[in-house]
Amino acid sequence: MTAAAPATAGEKTAALVASVEDLRVHFELKAGVLHAVDGVSFDIADGETLGLVGETGCGKSVTARSFLRLIPTPPGRYAGGRIRFWPKEARQSGGEPVDLLQVPTSDMLDIRGNRIAMIFQDPGKALNPALPIREQVAEVFYQHRTEDLLEAWNGRAPRPIRRAASQRAGKLERLAFKFPPLRSQSKRLKRRVDELVGDALAETQIHNPRKIMASYPHELSGGMKQRVMIAQALACNPDLLIADEPTTALDVTIQARILELIRELQHAHQTSVLYISHDLSLVRRICDRIAVMYAGRIAEIGTTQQVFHDPRHPYTQGLLAAVPSFAHRRGELAAIEGTVPELIDPDPSCRFHTRCAFATDICGRVDPVLDGRVAGRPVACHGYASPEELGVAAAELPHLDRSPA
Repeated sequence: MTAAAPATAGEKTAALVASVEDLRVHFELKAGVLHAVDGVSFDIADGETLGLVGETGCGKSVTARSFLRLIPTPPGRYAGGRIRFWPKEARQSGGEPVDLLQVPTSDMLDIRGNRIAMIFQDPGKALNPALPIREQVAEVFYQHRTEDLLEAWNGRAPRPIRRAASQRAGKLERLAFKFPPLRSQSKRLKRRVDELVGDALAETQIHNPRKIMASYPHELSGGMKQRVMIAQALACNPDLLIADEPTTALDVTIQARILELIRELQHAHQTSVLYISHDLSLVRRICDRIAVMYAGRIAEIGTTQQVFHDPRHPYTQGLLAAVPSFAHRRGELAAIEGTVPELIDPDPSCRFHTRCAFATDICGRVDPVLDGRVAGRPVACHGYASPEELGVAAAELPHLDRSPA
């Protein structure tokens, strides 16, 4: 299948990097089966930044980690769907995508950090406190860029050096590195690693890479640790960068710098980005399109301008109404009434129907479909459904043009 990218309300016109289709991720708990992600679908186009937004616990991070198969199994399991991924070669030649949920583990190890990279939410937990920064960033080069490490040997590197460049050297080989003639070769390899790690750190605007390379994570500020994570993620020029709330633990000033840095490096590396956040103001600044997620499902997808200026789903409307603005009187703030539904063995229904002012009986009995034929872009709401397809009268569907009760 040739990669083709999504247009919001029409034909696909650009190459796709990834396509999530009906993804379902469940967790086996004592109380039952938790449907953390339950039928999620969206596309990511080549070079675009797609924002995945929603409140805490809606399934954003589970969706993101599924790209790299980082969900612990058990208790988690991939209950259905697929994630198709087009590497750069496939996009250029019109080749077939790979299904990230089905590829062998050996292939997935090559994809992680190389083709798809991830910036995790808390860099303090993602970085190993027992290793200096140099060793942690160098891991990417040892695993995925061995040829770059051996570039100076012009294909004539001794076998022990080749094995060392891919972290496969045995004890006897590592012992031999302490003596001539391999000692000088080993130092040459170390210098090459230092050079590549230093360049990766410098690209994230770290002004003294050599000092940072010798530091441990606890010696760095939150913003500096996040820059290290970005350097590590972009070291192999990935096709897709997943940023899972990368500025959550940072203050506002550092947030702005990190966001600008991600945007600059995205353009420099021509990387697509899946940006995950619950902060609408941040998403509005950096994303081309937005997918709104609620209780394990996608509620609405559109361009940033469409979602912010013409929200179609009642949940999206509620989210935007809750953002403080000059229109709110002092002491008054809009809120979405009710609570998030229980996701353990849920019955078929719109997940938002207990909190929706427009809900009718059918909302509590039938799952809505993410469809853009009536709404003009993908929206999962019965208010945009066809009465004939559902087999009900038009009066039984929600009327979104009326004032909420």
